Amino acid sequence: MFATIQQQFTSYWKKQSLGKQITMVALTLAVLILTPVLVNWANTPSYAVAYTGLSETDAAQIVQKLDDNSISYQLKNSGTIEVPSDQVYTTRLLMARDGLPESSTVGYELFSGTSMLGMTEFSQQVNYQRAIEGELQRTIGSLEAVQAVRVHLVTPEKSLLSSDQALSTASVTIQVNPGHTLDAAQVRAITHLIASSVEGLDAGNVVVVDSAGNLLADGISTNGESDQSLKDDQRAAELAYAAEVQKRVQSLLDKILGPNRSSVQATVEMDWTQREITSNTYAPTEVALRSSQIINESSTDGGTTGGVPGATSNLPTPVATTTGTGTSSYQRSEEVLNYEVSQTQLHEIITPGKVNRVSVSVMVDNVSDAAQLTSIKSAVEVAAGIDTTRGDQIVVESFAFDRTALDALTVELAKQQQQELYLRIGMAVGAALVVLALLFFVLRMMSNLRNASKDSWKTVLRPASELAALQDEYAAPALKLQADLSTALSRLAEQSGESTDAKSGNEDVVVQVHSKNRQATASEDEQNSRVISRLTEENPATVAEIIQLWLNESKKS
Repeated sequence: MFATIQQQFTSYWKKQSLGKQITMVALTLAVLILTPVLVNWANTPSYAVAYTGLSETDAAQIVQKLDDNSISYQLKNSGTIEVPSDQVYTTRLLMARDGLPESSTVGYELFSGTSMLGMTEFSQQVNYQRAIEGELQRTIGSLEAVQAVRVHLVTPEKSLLSSDQALSTASVTIQVNPGHTLDAAQVRAITHLIASSVEGLDAGNVVVVDSAGNLLADGISTNGESDQSLKDDQRAAELAYAAEVQKRVQSLLDKILGPNRSSVQATVEMDWTQREITSNTYAPTEVALRSSQIINESSTDGGTTGGVPGATSNLPTPVATTTGTGTSSYQRSEEVLNYEVSQTQLHEIITPGKVNRVSVSVMVDNVSDAAQLTSIKSAVEVAAGIDTTRGDQIVVESFAFDRTALDALTVELAKQQQQELYLRIGMAVGAALVVLALLFFVLRMMSNLRNASKDSWKTVLRPASELAALQDEYAAPALKLQADLSTALSRLAEQSGESTDAKSGNEDVVVQVHSKNRQATASEDEQNSRVISRLTEENPATVAEIIQLWLNESKKS
């Protein structure tokens, strides 16, 4: 079988032109080269971080263990190890079984399996302090914003006199995750967490420093802690207000000038003093009667009372004295009126948080038109809520922005995206070409094998010209054979008739036998005719081949 296939392939190869042979060889080589590459690319596992921030000693030991256990890995740097994503937890458990990494945080498991016999009190105290530091590091390190943390505790020996007892202290170094920040509330939470975990430690004796050396908590006393918390909240409120102003102005400028063509900075100062004001307001033109008093006095000394009729005698003062016939009288009337000036009293409590001043600085890119700058300034004043009577300030200036770094970054990013796009397109096109080449090659091979197999078949039907020549060649023998057959059949029929007449008077059994023989022969001929008709319809090539064999035999005879 293989020899036949090889012979057919060799025959097909020799029939092809040089260009087709080169094309077939090139396609075969491309398939052989690209198939392993694509298979390797499809089977390449995705890697995930198993350890980060390792020391070189621990990294070397873990790499050795990974090699011993035939686990693939990647080293991003000396302290980061990546393994296949489906083996991350298996790798960690495998390394933990061997106590790796050794320089990792150690907690209360430090006492597991350790005998206290023969250990000094100092050693026990040191181990206990190490365990507390390790547990605190684990707890603080679980915070989302914390990448790494170190905790150091100082616990003095207990003294008999409380006045001589030194206070416990703690220092914390925190490395913040990129893109995260620790606000004052989170720092206070860390200090309280440490103070609550160590006996005799006050939150005011905890110092927190970040990895850049910035002081996050300076160990303030407990009394001033509430004041510090209040200041932090006030500062946060000012920053939030400034961020809101900056956001409104930046959104406005982005719509006017376009993205990345302006820069806005806002500063807000608030008055956090709480005031209680009581004021009295007087209205001198508005008076009101407060009280009224009337006094009337009169006396008579003999005679009759009389006087000159008129207004003078009716006045209350001075005393009117009338004379009559030897008599005198005294009468006095007094009225006192008290007035008050109108007064309004106002009691007002001013809550803290009033905005004292807002300062906004705006820089725009290459806006040389003074009218446009004026329009921008007016729009920014309204958007930021600037009040010049309050002392607010706004500055709008035009500068040429330095876009060198941004343009370089944009070009580099576009180049990387373009390379990735080309790579994906190339891989897709390569895979499509490989599939098409394989399909074309398989179809071509099947077609060639089918065409080559036709050569092994013998010709059954010959062309009409050959059949005409053969007809003249075999016509006479065929006619002779037909004549002989006709003669034989005639003789057979005559013999059958004579025998029938001669024996007409014989027994009925003989007649019946001949009748049965003829019926059997007729039925057999009819059956053979049906078989030949069915073969002719189903496989005419075979029937033609048999006929030609008969003709060849007759020719040889």
